[in-house]
Amino acid sequence: MKKMKIALIGAGSVSFALGALQDIVLSPRLKSQVELEVALMDIDSDNVERTHRYAKEMFESFSHPAAIWATTDLEQALTGADFAIVAIEVNRYFYWSQDFHVPRLFGSRQIYGENGGPGSMFHTLRNLGPMLEIARMMEKVCPDAWFINYTNPEAKLVEAISKLTTIKIVGLCHGLDMGVHQLCEFLEMKEEEIGFEGGGLNHFGFFTKVWNKETGEDLYPRFREQEKKANRLAQFDHIALSRTMYQIYGYYPYPGTNHCGEYVSYAADFYAGLSLQYRYDPMREQLWQEGSRTPDFVYAANGGSLDKGLFDKVQTQESWVEQAYTFDKDNVKPSCEYAIPIIEAIFFDDEIHINAVNLPNKGAIKGLPDDMVVETQAIANGQGIVLKPMTVELPTAVIGTIHIQGTIHKLLLEAFAEQSKNKLLQAILLDPQAPTYYQACAMIDEMCRLQKDILPALEWK
Repeated sequence: MKKMKIALIGAGSVSFALGALQDIVLSPRLKSQVELEVALMDIDSDNVERTHRYAKEMFESFSHPAAIWATTDLEQALTGADFAIVAIEVNRYFYWSQDFHVPRLFGSRQIYGENGGPGSMFHTLRNLGPMLEIARMMEKVCPDAWFINYTNPEAKLVEAISKLTTIKIVGLCHGLDMGVHQLCEFLEMKEEEIGFEGGGLNHFGFFTKVWNKETGEDLYPRFREQEKKANRLAQFDHIALSRTMYQIYGYYPYPGTNHCGEYVSYAADFYAGLSLQYRYDPMREQLWQEGSRTPDFVYAANGGSLDKGLFDKVQTQESWVEQAYTFDKDNVKPSCEYAIPIIEAIFFDDEIHINAVNLPNKGAIKGLPDDMVVETQAIANGQGIVLKPMTVELPTAVIGTIHIQGTIHKLLLEAFAEQSKNKLLQAILLDPQAPTYYQACAMIDEMCRLQKDILPALEWK
């Protein structure tokens, strides 16, 4: 029986680690056709041990023979690995609150700041060092392994690893699937009934073709009529910008307002919630300062209902994590993520279609650089993963918007390599949500002060 080793890096993460482990335990082939080893690695020993306890209970309940162990040692986890699934983030919500608030304090109108906008550039620079550490360790101890990434900013980090190391890397995201769900709501059809072609940049993609799988009928005319009929305020925060972008460009975008809006200058008009997760009282607190409260977990907004009193408990981050780690065999279900199906396709030399991956373009999307990481459909098999070329060209304005981000990617790599605030400034001023020159310079200095323990040391050259 062939051996397989999967390393989960950032295994203290709740959503990523548990989903991957559930997909592993539910896979018949990973149970019976390989001698499987799963290494759980995280820099937080308490978190990784919590995941390990949960995993052991789950695998024992399914009589799964995999050898599962936990460590805080990156080299130990990666040595001899065939696949590394990676999702890392330090003090996630605190630093995200800085990414969101500080650029806005200095004049940016960014609406989220996770993957696009000035905030995303600091997010990239924070995660790039640890990502390179992982990739360079892989070059040393498992050079032929696949680096399967879930860490954001997805496109920026995957492009960096693909350019700065020899490791095979692919970025995964379910944003396109969120867009498919929206299409089906408008069309009043089931997801299995429609075919589609779509792509662009991670969190800024467009469906260029939508059709009825059974009849081959082009569904865009039907979508056009249905979209006109739909309530203009329905799911406003989530899809109002998407509907407007459809009117502008002629193709429906994905995944939704908070992400698509990170890449355009006009998004704030369509985002009433304006990142509810990071709401605060400016007379009493500053969430981006050390010692302040951690921003509320995003699910807290849905933890109560209008008929509850002001002091009824809502779902906090802590309670959500506790609930997630309470094992119930009946709740073990497929995650619908792509990592384990990709691993099986490569290892067993199957061939599968994947709705969306992030890889260097290499001609798959016309009009974009070959070495820029883009997102579109792909095929995975024993030879690896390759993008399927899009048959319909994206609109010129969309290509132009993505080109700007591609240039920002390059400038961020130069800023990191040269430890240059100047290159970071060039990237920020190029962004559609940039503040003024004076504000941008002050913002860089302030963010470098606030995140000095986690950002690379940057200087004005």
